[in-house]
Amino acid sequence: MFTERLNELLTEIFRTTTGEFSAAAGYERSYLSRLRSGNRVLRPGHSAAVRLVDTICRYAEEKGVRSDLCARIGIPEKADKETFQASLSAWLFEGMEEAAEKRKAQEIQAKERFSRSGFGNRLSKAMELADLSSLRLARALNVDASLISKYRSGLRVPRTDHPIIGEISRVLAKQICDMDRAAALAQLVGEPLQALSPEEVARLLEIWLREPDAVDTSLIEDLLEKLDTVSPQTGLPCIPVSALPQESPQQTEETEIQGHEGLRRAVRRFLCEAIRSKQPELWLFSEQNMDWMTEDRDFFLQWASLMNTYVSYGGKIRIIHHIDRGLKEMASAIQGWLPLYLSGRIESWYCRRQGGDRFSHTVFLAPGKACIAGICFVGKETDASYCYSIAPSFLESMTGLFEDLLSECRPLMTLRSDGGTHEQSMMLKGDAVYSIERSLSLGTMPRDLLQTILERSGLPEETAGKILAEWSGQKKMIEEKLETGEIHEYVVLRGQQELAEGKTELSTQYAQLHYTPEEYVSHIRALIELQEKQPHFRIFVLKEAPFEQIQLIAARHSAVITHPAVRPMAFTTVHPQMCRAFIDFAKRLEAQYEGKTGDSAPALQNYVTNTPM
Repeated sequence: MFTERLNELLTEIFRTTTGEFSAAAGYERSYLSRLRSGNRVLRPGHSAAVRLVDTICRYAEEKGVRSDLCARIGIPEKADKETFQASLSAWLFEGMEEAAEKRKAQEIQAKERFSRSGFGNRLSKAMELADLSSLRLARALNVDASLISKYRSGLRVPRTDHPIIGEISRVLAKQICDMDRAAALAQLVGEPLQALSPEEVARLLEIWLREPDAVDTSLIEDLLEKLDTVSPQTGLPCIPVSALPQESPQQTEETEIQGHEGLRRAVRRFLCEAIRSKQPELWLFSEQNMDWMTEDRDFFLQWASLMNTYVSYGGKIRIIHHIDRGLKEMASAIQGWLPLYLSGRIESWYCRRQGGDRFSHTVFLAPGKACIAGICFVGKETDASYCYSIAPSFLESMTGLFEDLLSECRPLMTLRSDGGTHEQSMMLKGDAVYSIERSLSLGTMPRDLLQTILERSGLPEETAGKILAEWSGQKKMIEEKLETGEIHEYVVLRGQQELAEGKTELSTQYAQLHYTPEEYVSHIRALIELQEKQPHFRIFVLKEAPFEQIQLIAARHSAVITHPAVRPMAFTTVHPQMCRAFIDFAKRLEAQYEGKTGDSAPALQNYVTNTPM
């Protein structure tokens, strides 16, 4: 806006040239040229901007065009000098202060993102482990040392698919292995400690360095909302074996299948045979688009019913999700398979190797029984050819292929039946834990307060003993975690009416307990005391709960979601990008409420003071 309006003044109001105005104003011609071209922009209020406004006002008087200039900026011709200059400055620099503030805020956000999880931060840690300077790494890569320095400082960030990341990984991996520090790298990137070859180290490092720097929390919020509303009844009814679709018997060991319609017929046969023969496991992988499944609504519903029928009869599904394109595919994959996840019969994985964009592969395998396999050029799936085979040699080959692929995979989302959400997260040493729960955490409660609640509840002695053991385990985990990391706990303080009606829950793995108003306030006091003693224990008082039912505990290498409808089961993921998305969601809650409520201690103390007992 500034550049356009300055040129408008000189050409339309003053009808002058750069040289003429420079001479009259006492500017260097090159200086005014840079202002007119936009190569230099003045900041409103600074001395150079004040001087320019004063010069324009004076020049307008000398040229006898003050009235034209006043009309252009929207003020009376007889306005006093102070009003004239202020109005001209506001018109000339309109919008620049807001733009400057926006740029400043964006720069601060970018620095915060970089300091937390940026490429430069990860690269610097890997270089320190390899004991390599920017100059030595640049020489090994045959690039300018300034490029590596810019990567490390965050001034430059390569695309996540840029080949230089692979080259950097190979150079660093060799140095790390030569120094016998592969185990330290595995710990740094969150992989199991084991003997690793230079090639494996390079691959782990490349995956870690390619993690994107920004996460769209809206995608993870959609997934959490879906999990929050799920129930064990979600899904389609089972199909009786007698009502399964009848397919023509296979005449040969191998049958060619053509296009989407052929693939749909083959999958229907594949699933029906698996149900009839009580096939113990199905192994599934496909990286082609899902149009063959979703474009025919009737088939999709039938497919979902057959899958539900298979797991309801005791079958187990091992699936490798195709999620190369990021968080959106992961969230969609989990949401689409959620009803089957609730069965506890799904084992889902993701591959750590990058896929390609030339060919897509499909392998649907019932080990030892049948297999659907195919390969096609990406985008040509409607004309693809597939093979339905029951040949022993082919099945053996496909089994080996799937097992090789599985060896490069890690679990995407598992449904555990042992609960233990705190234990799984708190065991992660050295990281911050972010806990969003439906009630105050059990492990932060004093033992005598829990004893009082248990005595009042009238639970069987055995159940009460299990809850005490659960409390003891959680308390120990919290204490151990605070020795090496932080705990961020998010709470919604219950209203007085809810307290008075005895509806405020204390969640445990074995029973739902309820507070009296006095007991709830006592627990709040314990939280205040814990926060005063432990600076690494941080409480964030939220105005409303982000979820109705689920509880989320997230850390860098693991995230656990529990749901009372499937208690004591818990959804667990170790995928780095998903874990970081959960953490970013929690941090967004902090940013949303921390500035409004300030330090949580006064908010908690105020609650204690104003709650009648």
